[in-house]
Amino acid sequence: MVFFKFTLAVFSIIITGYAVLRLFPGPKKELPIGEILCLAFGMGVGFVGLEAFLLALLKYPLSLGYLLSFQIAFLAFAALKLKENFFCYRATSWHRQRLSFSPLAIFLLAIIIWEIAYVFLKSSSLPFNAWDAWASWGFKAKIFFHERTFSVYSCVGFPGFAHPDYPVLMPFVETYIYFFLGQVHEPLIKLFCSFFYAATIALFYYQLRRLFKVEFALGGCLVLATIPSLVNMASTAYMDVPLAFYITAGILYTWRYLKEQDNFFLMFGAFFIGLGMWVKNEGFGFWAALLLSCLVICLLFKLDSNKKKFLSIVAFIPALIYLPWLLFKYYFGIRVTYFQGPAGNLLELIKQRLPLALDIWVRHGLDIGKWNIFWVGFIIALVWFLIRPREKLAWFFLLIIILQVGFYFTVYIVWPMSLADLELQIFNSVDRLPLHLVTLVLFFICLQAGDKWRASC
Repeated sequence: MVFFKFTLAVFSIIITGYAVLRLFPGPKKELPIGEILCLAFGMGVGFVGLEAFLLALLKYPLSLGYLLSFQIAFLAFAALKLKENFFCYRATSWHRQRLSFSPLAIFLLAIIIWEIAYVFLKSSSLPFNAWDAWASWGFKAKIFFHERTFSVYSCVGFPGFAHPDYPVLMPFVETYIYFFLGQVHEPLIKLFCSFFYAATIALFYYQLRRLFKVEFALGGCLVLATIPSLVNMASTAYMDVPLAFYITAGILYTWRYLKEQDNFFLMFGAFFIGLGMWVKNEGFGFWAALLLSCLVICLLFKLDSNKKKFLSIVAFIPALIYLPWLLFKYYFGIRVTYFQGPAGNLLELIKQRLPLALDIWVRHGLDIGKWNIFWVGFIIALVWFLIRPREKLAWFFLLIIILQVGFYFTVYIVWPMSLADLELQIFNSVDRLPLHLVTLVLFFICLQAGDKWRASC
């Protein structure tokens, strides 16, 4: 019975996300049904989390009845606006999606499905066993569930409350699921977070499949699905995998706009980047990196699109989505912990901390037990790209990767703490922060290595 309620919760999130999706002008080309399902899931999570946050700020008591009443009202509005076309979408028909998989493709797909099943089984077998997952997100969800409100002052002032500056989108989504279940159930919350692992792989496949043959696309997904650090993190209820999902969608759809000039993908990319900022603070860095990368691309490359419109959408839509949380933090005086103290002598800090951070990141990246040869492959592809670029517009991804890594290292340098404490913090973060980049890095590698596997259509 509990699992049935959990299924209903997930279904309500997807159908709500589908209604949001339908309010966008449809894409010029048909989308696979699986891709639409992933987009609806991501958009539904964003809607539910922001809905709960705004209702709590307006002093509505958090309950399943209130949350569902607003969702039903929204679904009715979407259905009336779209009338008889609400259940129709520019989706590829089932008979047109059938593929004649080769034995190699079937083999690759079987391994990917096995990895996803393994993550699901592992995540649903135990409650939270990672401190940050419990303290930074799970604990907040329990407070919201038991108090039936957003206990702002208890959250900010509670001595043991971890990271009050972290965005609360996912804790509110977890609370929403608890309302459906009628109880706290940590294994199912971990299972829910693992859906982002499967959705990230699926979205990555659909973007590769547009450009390459099915075997190459599945091969890229296999590399992604079997990265040990990603597999381990996908079952812990850390928010790094959900953030990776939103970053993957936001940046890959922005790239797709640059290639196809379809405004649907630009709007969706901007919305998903905005939601990514609600998942973790690192999402803000990705937004800044995306904006700067788009600016450089507009300056260096001739684009068919209106560059001012393109940059305005990338800049302002994510900012507007993130604005409520920014105003909330400003009103309650919540500051990001990384910048709460004086930086001191910046040059001296760079000399002390940059070599330490580089040493730990390089040693961690070369650890085959955690990354296979993923980062070695990136270095080879990068050198190859600098010598002979296969896709010059791939600078779009490379700039984002460089800027985001620069953001992480900037935090390491200015973080107000002793060198010994910083070393511990770097060790604690180096298995998570690179996960935000893996889909972008892998897509860059595929663009450089996939010439012989280009799709014919």
